[in-house]
Amino acid sequence: MHRSLLLPCSMLVLGLQAQTPGEAELALALAAYEQGTYDKARQHADSALALNDTLYGAWKLRGDIRQRLQDLDGALDDYGRAMKLRDDDARLFVSRGAARITMGNLKGAMKDLDRALELDPDDSDIWYNRACANYMGQDVDRAMKDAQRALKLRPEFPEALFLSGVVKGERYREEAGIAEIEEALRLRPDIPGGTMSLAMLYYETGRYTEAIDLYTRVIDSGADGETEAYYYRGDCHYNLEDKEKACADWRISDAKGERDAAFIVRNYCDTDEDKIPKKPVRKRRNTVIRF
Repeated sequence: MHRSLLLPCSMLVLGLQAQTPGEAELALALAAYEQGTYDKARQHADSALALNDTLYGAWKLRGDIRQRLQDLDGALDDYGRAMKLRDDDARLFVSRGAARITMGNLKGAMKDLDRALELDPDDSDIWYNRACANYMGQDVDRAMKDAQRALKLRPEFPEALFLSGVVKGERYREEAGIAEIEEALRLRPDIPGGTMSLAMLYYETGRYTEAIDLYTRVIDSGADGETEAYYYRGDCHYNLEDKEKACADWRISDAKGERDAAFIVRNYCDTDEDKIPKKPVRKRRNTVIRF
């Protein structure tokens, strides 16, 4: 699940009075960052550092800007420069840990997040980021514990609810997983992969009509997983004994390269069979958390 947990930048520059030129540029960079105009924010951050390269907030902010712009190596460089000026800011370690998670450096990310927790154990974002790192490292027990710590600190934390629901679903606690993912999507409907994950749990619990609605939403949105959505929507129709609709979806899935769909089309859809002979047994689909 991609979620960039960077410092709420309003904390970087507070109550600036009689600003120096560098601080004035930093304030402009902050304003642009908060508006989501990252290229403009980068320009002002560059100017701030050109005027005063000892501004901790400018190095930290430019690192966050670079992370938003997917310049992760550049972000790490800026976080390193910021750390030389100040190494007691938990959110600096959160930001660097987030970049390292995105880069796949889970060991480095955990080191940063552990340091962040030493500095601020009550920050829910840190626990959530650690849950993501543990999940990506296939340590689902620790991922669940960290997600629960995040939720204890912030009960309405949609991404943590989603991750917790995903883990519960994978542990065959489908109904509990469904409840948490439904709540997560109520709080944040655009969680990456959220609709598909909920559809899969509906499918696995035999709630085929509800699953069909969600697979259709995935297909209509053009989101990742479209080929799988056609396959599983077809299987829902099949379980509801509607061969025509099932085969319509399986033919599309086949055309998109789905091998199990190709087998079904060949041995069921193109025949007079009422049931699929030797229906392919698919492995349980695990959610890919996009951080």
